[in-house]
Amino acid sequence: MRKLALILCFIMMTAIVFSVTVSEEGVVQGENQTNISVAEAEETQPDKEEVMRIMNGVLDTLVQEADDSYKLKNYATEQELTEAFEVYLTPELAAQFVDYYFRTEADGVYVIPTETMPWFQEENEYDMINTSNHSVQLVQENENDMVGSYTLVVEMTLQNGWKIQDISYK
Repeated sequence: MRKLALILCFIMMTAIVFSVTVSEEGVVQGENQTNISVAEAEETQPDKEEVMRIMNGVLDTLVQEADDSYKLKNYATEQELTEAFEVYLTPELAAQFVDYYFRTEADGVYVIPTETMPWFQEENEYDMINTSNHSVQLVQENENDMVGSYTLVVEMTLQNGWKIQDISYK
């Protein structure tokens, strides 16, 4: 139950903390592409497997096992937690996540319970918009009983592998 509450907290607050404007450059959706060839898209975009690894990894890193006082069981320091997020997020965004969703005390790291908005839906299709040679936006339209229809916009950049640079909701 605590993990579900933490997931809900993460998604609701992400919309408030992180924002980005969607660019209208070079959309590649499925086999339909605009402005770039299939070969270029493969080189300048993460593949579906990489997108799933990143999106699920962020959520898995955010939703941590904690004791009754919300102290994390798997991370003893803020640095350890930040490094875990940096596998999926740019260092700047990883630091924002840790600062917003966790607090550090002398005896360890604690999760801050908060509401969240809906996250990436693996079973739903998404668009990939090239914003530069090594930067894309993932745009996914979803629906949820709590908030209704929403659009998730995730800015990814190629930085020692694909990393999420920014997240917003419309």
